[in-house]
Amino acid sequence: MKRYCISFLLAFGAIACVQAFGQDKELNKEITVDRDFVPVEQKASKANVLPDVYTPQPVAGAASIGYSDWAVPAEVPATAVTLSPYGYGTSRDISSNRGYFEFGIGTCLNMLGSAGYRLADLERTKMSIWLQHNSTWTGKNKSRNSLFAIDQHWNDNVLGLDFSHRFDKGTLTANTFYHYDNFNYFGRMKDGWPAADSTQSVNEFRIDVGWTGDYKERRGLNYSFHAMYNYFGFSHDVFDPMQGNSENHLRLTLNGDYGSSDVSHVGVDMGFDFINYNIHHYDYLNETSAVGHENLGVFSVMPYYAYRSGQMSFKLGVNLDVSFNDGAVLRFAPHAEFRYDLLRGLQFYAELDGGKEINTLSRMFSANRYVSPRTIPVNSYTPVDVVGGFKIGPFGGFNATIYGGWAKVADAMMPTLYDTSDPLDADNDYNTYNRSISRYDIFDMKGWRAGGEVAYAFRTVADASVALTYSPQEGDKGYIMGDDRAELVLDARLMMHPIKNLSVGITYQYRSNRSVIFRGNDGLWLSQDLGDVNFLMLGANYRLNDIVGFFMEFDNILNKRWDTHYGMGTQPIGIIGGVSLLF
Repeated sequence: MKRYCISFLLAFGAIACVQAFGQDKELNKEITVDRDFVPVEQKASKANVLPDVYTPQPVAGAASIGYSDWAVPAEVPATAVTLSPYGYGTSRDISSNRGYFEFGIGTCLNMLGSAGYRLADLERTKMSIWLQHNSTWTGKNKSRNSLFAIDQHWNDNVLGLDFSHRFDKGTLTANTFYHYDNFNYFGRMKDGWPAADSTQSVNEFRIDVGWTGDYKERRGLNYSFHAMYNYFGFSHDVFDPMQGNSENHLRLTLNGDYGSSDVSHVGVDMGFDFINYNIHHYDYLNETSAVGHENLGVFSVMPYYAYRSGQMSFKLGVNLDVSFNDGAVLRFAPHAEFRYDLLRGLQFYAELDGGKEINTLSRMFSANRYVSPRTIPVNSYTPVDVVGGFKIGPFGGFNATIYGGWAKVADAMMPTLYDTSDPLDADNDYNTYNRSISRYDIFDMKGWRAGGEVAYAFRTVADASVALTYSPQEGDKGYIMGDDRAELVLDARLMMHPIKNLSVGITYQYRSNRSVIFRGNDGLWLSQDLGDVNFLMLGANYRLNDIVGFFMEFDNILNKRWDTHYGMGTQPIGIIGGVSLLF
């Protein structure tokens, strides 16, 4: 470990300068590029989140109660490290150079690194290879719900390859990656762990091949096809000496849209998901393990009609799901979108959706790496998810949104504690172990949410936004805004460019009334407090020249403590600095 850390420190000191961010890098900025220009996509991501390497297109637009659209904190210019409470997505920098390199190191031996190079850079053919690393080694994470803890560590790595070739009739794409993560269950007590080793590993491999036809802007046929295979598996179980569960996931999608006129379109989105779960069991009598298999499949289709004019647009469709070995064979759910400009700068919108949502081990792990390796995901079904509101602006850099919605979902997967009358009882073995892993149960949920967002941009000098969402939670009722069941979510962001080549960003997030539920001896659902998220982050980037730059970031400046999941606390105040090269 010492040699590993010293090597990284020497690399850090030798390079002596860092990340090159463009001065005009702004959130949600629309960029127009010439046909011959294809940017390099830097794959660096927030270290608390699985890298968003490649996301297949949704099959039929199915929606369910999940993360709030407004509960995603804004990016700051520096690359965030390990303290993100929820919702941080992949942070990417765009460059016209063919290659990039980034490395950063900070407190708790938090490290991030990424590198990529475009192997082929022809007019029609592009091929890039990239590597991403995120890790932490000595995190001192105190929990409000556990007296026991060891140093947190994880070592997450992704190696990917992207390829595309544009033909006269369309574009062929192929993307693949290998993902390896090694981590520990840091919320556990130091002694008495049932397995010999508290370290877990996962292996994941994905390949996606797709074809997209030549795009017709108004009239004509637009279509695309994708075939994706993903393997994900845990190395071992945490309770018994056997292998953890794994899955093989095959997804096929076909999307078509035909424009009969400039304003009228008909289309269909189709998809098929097949999942094979390898489920391991332990025979205590003979001290042997065996593996069983569980297969399921879901065919989804959504035909629709869409109308788009200058003042009004709408889309009407229906989600149809046909399943085998996955509950009800036939499911229906509506799909509708409506937008109407009441007057210039004031738009009313409404959306109605539903259908099946495929929950996989890979998807659950991307949200929570401490999910139990014994988990067998259950697919959720949403009969209705409706939201509507008003969008105001833009007026001189100002815009705002206000909205409200209601949803109902069957078989929603949600973290719960093991059955215990006292969740703080250290003598209860199941509860003690559960401080280190997340068990998920299924619930039939329904609830409402309301919120809004206000944003203002002052030329290219500064821009700011504030978003607020509220959804009451009670036991197994409520519109879920994350695994932590937060009721009130506030996100605020300020981005400034005070001088040439310097960007400074401030992000603040507040999540209140967070909890995890458990069933008491009387059979009623009770809740255990996870603590309010009160997170302030400051980041800065300075571009030395077109090749070299540097960044620095201060995380959890208020030094507040909360549990990301039950028994697993967040890191204290931290700092990280790093370098990047574009070549």
